[in-house]
Amino acid sequence: MFASRFRGNGIASNMADSLTLQVRNALEAIQPASRAAEAWLQEQGSPPDTGFFVSLAIEELVTNCIKYGYDDAAEHLIEIVLSIMQRVLTLEIIDDGRAFDPSSVPPPDLSRAFEDRPVGGLGIHLLRELTDSMSYERRDGANRLTLTKRIT
Repeated sequence: MFASRFRGNGIASNMADSLTLQVRNALEAIQPASRAAEAWLQEQGSPPDTGFFVSLAIEELVTNCIKYGYDDAAEHLIEIVLSIMQRVLTLEIIDDGRAFDPSSVPPPDLSRAFEDRPVGGLGIHLLRELTDSMSYERRDGANRLTLTKRIT
């Protein structure tokens, strides 16, 4: 289950349009959140490739939070904040899991045979390649990962 808040004026506005989703730390909560984000992006008039990028980012980053971020079985909320201002999409993932900076993960060695590579790292690598910027901050006991991408 997730909760959402929306504020907006359309993709061409100079004011930020935003959507906030709160997703519980359960894998089955990811797909409804992705669908809500895609629907919001369509309402904003963003191109289909933006929806693909956001769905990929939500799937990869929230899955990582759920699988690796928590040391307990308690319910946690992961916040996904999407905003668009002057044709720049900002996606922020905020979680209260253990500290982890995805932007510091070294790129995978793509020259090695697939079966010889360690598991993990490809999703974050792909997101880095698709974004204009990726930044991380640990503040007030929370991870804050921010991705930006120009909407063309």
